[in-house]
Amino acid sequence: MSAAATTLSTIQAVNTALQVIQTLHLTSWRYPPQCQPDDGSSFDFIVVGAGSAGCVLANRLSANTDVSVLLIEAGEAPPFESEIAALFPLLASSPYDFNYTAVDDHYAAQNLQGQHVGLTQGKMLGGSSSLNHLIYVQPHAEDLNEWAKILNDNTWNYKNMLPYIIRPENLVDEELLALPSGKQHGTDGPIKISRQKSDSNKNLLSAFEELGHRIVDDTSAPESRLAYSEPLLNIGDNIRQNSALTYLTQAKHRPNLCVLTSTTVTKIVIENSIATGVKTIDYNGAIKNFKANKEVIVSAGAFNSPKLLMLSGIGPKDHLQSLGIDVIADLPVGEMLQDHSESVLVYQMEENSSPVPAANPFEFPAPMTIGYVALDSLKNRPDYQAITLEFSHESAGLLQLCSNVYKFSNDLCDLFYNASIGRTTIWAIIDLMIPESRGKVLLKSADHTDDPLIYSGIFNNTSDLKLMAASLADFNKVLETSYFKSIGAKLVDTGFCTNVVPEEEYWKCMALSTSSSLWHYAGTCGMGSVLDSRLRVKGVKNLRVVDSSSMPTQVSANTLATVLMIAERAADFILDAWDICNHL
Repeated sequence: MSAAATTLSTIQAVNTALQVIQTLHLTSWRYPPQCQPDDGSSFDFIVVGAGSAGCVLANRLSANTDVSVLLIEAGEAPPFESEIAALFPLLASSPYDFNYTAVDDHYAAQNLQGQHVGLTQGKMLGGSSSLNHLIYVQPHAEDLNEWAKILNDNTWNYKNMLPYIIRPENLVDEELLALPSGKQHGTDGPIKISRQKSDSNKNLLSAFEELGHRIVDDTSAPESRLAYSEPLLNIGDNIRQNSALTYLTQAKHRPNLCVLTSTTVTKIVIENSIATGVKTIDYNGAIKNFKANKEVIVSAGAFNSPKLLMLSGIGPKDHLQSLGIDVIADLPVGEMLQDHSESVLVYQMEENSSPVPAANPFEFPAPMTIGYVALDSLKNRPDYQAITLEFSHESAGLLQLCSNVYKFSNDLCDLFYNASIGRTTIWAIIDLMIPESRGKVLLKSADHTDDPLIYSGIFNNTSDLKLMAASLADFNKVLETSYFKSIGAKLVDTGFCTNVVPEEEYWKCMALSTSSSLWHYAGTCGMGSVLDSRLRVKGVKNLRVVDSSSMPTQVSANTLATVLMIAERAADFILDAWDICNHL
């Protein structure tokens, strides 16, 4: 059996064993106890989905004891392995992942298992914040200023949104707080943010500096974004700082908050174009209806939010009618799926056959750098993000990342692994920050148990493939630096593009051959098209969508911080709309 196949088999066996441990419910004590509302029960607010956004909303709305909140989640409490940073590669393809896959377009992702993109999305309290890769990046100022222009609403510009960017944060790095960029961070929020620092990154950062890139301690300030640095991570007190641990724990003992897990919302009940409640089914097959006195707020993520809206009659008229669904609001739900499409380069670095040192399982499992690069020096917003991970020779971590997280084919993962024998390796992720390509989410049927049809759209706009090729070529200049030359570093040849010429076509081939998703899905229920600028569904009263699907355009950042910002802003929108005192 190949090394990659063995790794996948091992991960499956480990996950099976961990499922046995999960029956002990070792983490459930952290979260509000499961409530048991009767069929027909009423609540002021019903929040669908206890993910990154839903946990924020449940906390902020229930902070006022005069209102009642029902939070409904399809999954359970996060397993203990989700709390341990080094174990994040185990969570993809586990029972805590919805395990969606994109429809094979016979174009991109052909070297992934099954020739389709694996679309990891968290199915547990905290959602994807409970299984993501822990990189915490604030949205770029120009991202939000663009939103304000699209929406014709200055509420969303960077200056006005900065308090909401800061609100979730508790940055614990005193050195960064002392910098001028320290004012870009919060210290009173529920989510502890730390910085990874590693001596292993020094030579790599010096190589980037030799190429003319700025090296900074913190890329959060707008004037410092086009630079390389070591990353900020949502890790604190040796534990993953997911939104359930941080936001829901604060609300654990509130009698006005009811948290219902292992329960799927199958339909939003809409009467006379007013959302009045939801229909649910639990893990035992019991069907219940719950009433919303004020609002239903959908925070089910970029795939499940549009799925639920369409099942409820809100979506493209022709598509819904073709499935026999009565149309309540003809809106372009699911039609603007955006993602950070990415490609991978692997570099053989210095010879290294020393024993692999024991890793701290509570830290991110590999030294990492993160950079933002604009190919045009006149631009203020990056064209691409570069994330590098360093692995010791024969690293199990490289195989786990390749096989179970990215889901590359066994042949490709074996090739990368063989290149790591006796050598340190660098896994470089290059992803486009503001791609032009668009995918879409459709219903397979009117049956809620069917997964949605997801078309990733990776590189379906030819300008993105051209930009990715230029980005890969630009990053590969690192081979020309003194450090890379001194150690005889080289790009690992995948064999897919060896004889492809000219150079631009070679890099296009490389872009396609290792293409995948960075799992930053957005825009499927975007403000401006499906929602107004207060996140209200157009044409339906008392219904909002608050999650990454609400974003009108993609942001130049990993998306967790942006989703938390949206949820914090939405909470104030809702409280203000119903004249409810904010008890922050």
